[in-house]
Amino acid sequence: MSRKQRTLEIDADARFQTREWLAQRMGISLMALFVIAALLGLTGAGGVLNDGTAVSGSGDVRVEYDRIVRRSATTSMTLHLHSDPPGFIQFWVSAPYLEAVDIESVAPTPQTVTVEDSRHVYTIRAASPDVAVTVTLLHKTWGRLNGEVGIVGRDSARFGQVAVF
Repeated sequence: MSRKQRTLEIDADARFQTREWLAQRMGISLMALFVIAALLGLTGAGGVLNDGTAVSGSGDVRVEYDRIVRRSATTSMTLHLHSDPPGFIQFWVSAPYLEAVDIESVAPTPQTVTVEDSRHVYTIRAASPDVAVTVTLLHKTWGRLNGEVGIVGRDSARFGQVAVF
């Protein structure tokens, strides 16, 4: 009795299979790059590269902010202000920056807010020379945003953000 070799009758397309494997590897690579970008903070949701700090020349103003933010999402910015002697501190935020964002809250609540040509001036009462002010913002536009924060009559700190999505 002779043995008959059995084979599967499958149409094989080696060229198609090679292209499919290439597409799978490209998809996996893109997903891995997106995960790495998210972990680094390049998607606007925290991360190692996302935290920024800007300091004025005199050191009286220090701004902690997110370098990359999401459009239509809230974010916060912390202003560390030093004014000697303590009492009323007047700090300002540049008007062009405020045109691209909505201020949701300022803590501690300012006693007065004055709008000038190129800036908005906030007055708060401070019991100590060092004050931390938290500003919660909603970004309205996307793209590059440049801002400036300072104490009236003193140096200012400049910072830049990129609003994505």
